[in-house]
Amino acid sequence: MPTLPADTPVLSPRFARDATVSGGNILSMLAAMGPFRKRGEQILEEHGVYSVTAEGWYSLEAYVRSLRAIGEKMGPNTLFQIGRQIPNHVPLPPGLDTFEKVLASFGMAFDMNHRGISAGTITFSLKNPRTATITTGTPYPDDFDRGVIAGFFQHLLRVRPMVDTVATEPAKSRGGETTTYQVTLPVA
Repeated sequence: MPTLPADTPVLSPRFARDATVSGGNILSMLAAMGPFRKRGEQILEEHGVYSVTAEGWYSLEAYVRSLRAIGEKMGPNTLFQIGRQIPNHVPLPPGLDTFEKVLASFGMAFDMNHRGISAGTITFSLKNPRTATITTGTPYPDDFDRGVIAGFFQHLLRVRPMVDTVATEPAKSRGGETTTYQVTLPVA
């Protein structure tokens, strides 16, 4: 994903340009970067995000630009690891203790941690008691979203699911508005 000029929008026209993201999301990104935290702070500052607090709200456009820059400079696995940390640092809906409840929670959790944007584009389909698909139209890079999905199940159900992009469906990384992931829980 090549770097875009600063005046090129990264959010789809269906998202408000003034949408914001909670500081908890951004602090998760920094926590996941471990020894590279300072580099993450520099990238955020290069995109106009300074002095992040858990209670603050920040430009979603700037945060998405920062994540894309991190993906370009540090690779897709870094984005996955950052996404995996999100559930450890943001408010989540209560009572999420089953596969189906966690699947249904992604939209609510997104809405709790974003303003000026709705998660109406996050849907799921339960295939069987251990397998489902999640389709997301968030503005975030695919590897980040994949990490968030894996992190939710690890954090809430204490399992490590397989989360794979469904190759036969559109993907944001290939110009689509959504990406579909298959989530499979391990055999107990």
